[in-house]
Amino acid sequence: MTFAELPEHGLQREYEINDETQPVSSHQLQQQELVAFLYHRFRVGIFITLLVSLLASALAYVELAIQGRERWVVGWFVLLCLVMLLRWRVLQQFLGLQNKSYFPYQYWHNRFFVGVIATGLMLGCGAALLMPYITTNVQIILHSMLLTMCAGAIAYLSTSFRVYISYMVTIMLPVTVWLFLQNNSVSYVLSCLYIFFMIAGWISVKRMNELVNDALYYRYDNETLIEDLQRLLESVSQSNKALEKISTTDELTGISNYRAFRVQLADVWRQFQGNNVQVSLIKLNIDYYHEFNAYYGQEVGDRCLRQIASMLSQQISHQSQMVARLQGAEFALLLPGVSCENARRISHSIMQELAQKKIEHAKSRAGPYLTMSVGLGSQIVAPGSPSRELLGRVDTALKLASERGRNRLEVLEG
Repeated sequence: MTFAELPEHGLQREYEINDETQPVSSHQLQQQELVAFLYHRFRVGIFITLLVSLLASALAYVELAIQGRERWVVGWFVLLCLVMLLRWRVLQQFLGLQNKSYFPYQYWHNRFFVGVIATGLMLGCGAALLMPYITTNVQIILHSMLLTMCAGAIAYLSTSFRVYISYMVTIMLPVTVWLFLQNNSVSYVLSCLYIFFMIAGWISVKRMNELVNDALYYRYDNETLIEDLQRLLESVSQSNKALEKISTTDELTGISNYRAFRVQLADVWRQFQGNNVQVSLIKLNIDYYHEFNAYYGQEVGDRCLRQIASMLSQQISHQSQMVARLQGAEFALLLPGVSCENARRISHSIMQELAQKKIEHAKSRAGPYLTMSVGLGSQIVAPGSPSRELLGRVDTALKLASERGRNRLEVLEG
């Protein structure tokens, strides 16, 4: 897989761009890092280029001073410095980007590419124009410097195959052409050396570029895949919590349902097993609710159930306590750590509060207003005492309350 074969689409991340969240593909992330590599190492590149160019200019200045052409060297070096100054300003603009997580990599890559071509042309064309006016010894030194700069640039430009090849060609091709035009055996050998070096550089950088891009491809795709899996797991976890809440919540009243009540009762029994903690359970059933619902309508009946659920929820004072709608018009209050006497007071308080509301019930045989029958049971959570004993006791108490005229409280304490 090469630089050009990396997929444009695929796994994506999200970044904030101008106060908006925008997906960024793994290809985008890879190219950003490659471009950032070029800019972050550009300071060293500038220093090396100017240092080598200064040494070459000094040698050429000495040679051309004898011929009265030293101003050529000064003018060339000044132009090179101007080119490097412009590239330095581009570097500062890049380093000043506020959002390093996302930037238009193609735009910054192109700006760097133009700067490299300008630098390469200054070096290559300057060397080619200088060659006829300097001695063979100085020519050899310049050849060595050009080859060294091309070889050294691999470490700084290899992340972009196009940038490096352009830099190498613009430096070496002008001198290669000049050597061919000399029509002698030595120049042919040197030109072939330049061509060989360009081919070797092309092959090595191409391979290095493929390795770098492949490494970044797998790195970012793996990281993005992990992040996507984490988001998926979080989504599944939230969905499971939502489903669990739905499965344990009564849809009409918003309080716990029968399933949640049985789970909580089992948890309470397991938590306090052997601690001799007293657990009280209150079951409440609205008297003649079927008749109430049929006479006043389901909407009024549902509103009544919600009022009762809200009233019972106000009695909860601890996390381990629970109010639940068991079925129809039957509710339960689970009160671990509450004595039977205190549970009796709570039951009376609930019945009095309902009586004060004076909810009209024309079809009730227990009175003109809505009432409820209450069964109360209490039991010590001792080893070997199952929770079903408490449930059976409370069911019996509620049945007695209904059989004895309703609108009353019956207590069976263990």
